Amino acid sequence: MMTFRVKAVLMTALTTLIACGCAGDPLPVSTPTIISGAEAREIYESNDSAILLDVRNQDEFDEKNIPGSILIPVDELESRLSELPDKDTVIIVYCRAGRRSEIASEILAENGFTNIFNMETISNWG
Repeated sequence: MMTFRVKAVLMTALTTLIACGCAGDPLPVSTPTIISGAEAREIYESNDSAILLDVRNQDEFDEKNIPGSILIPVDELESRLSELPDKDTVIIVYCRAGRRSEIASEILAENGFTNIFNMETISNWG
């Protein structure tokens, strides 16, 4: 049998979890997968619905891009999510050095996208 003290501790813990909203996440957040350029190419070429998402700026895109990629600069991504296909579509994200693709991958995950692959840099494409 549980003692009064054990019951009180359990009730306090449960009340705290419920009060702070920590009793369970309402929606699990997908974790983006970091992949190599070779893996990205293989995924892209074997999946007709996969997209390459370039999150650099227009000048960088104009200078060099991967054919078939979609440009949505990272600072515009949240306001342009509706331009992306179904949230289950494979999305391969890249930028110049990796930081913006990391941020973009997190934005996508937080907004319910589930198949996010972060290639990090355009130079990884090969």
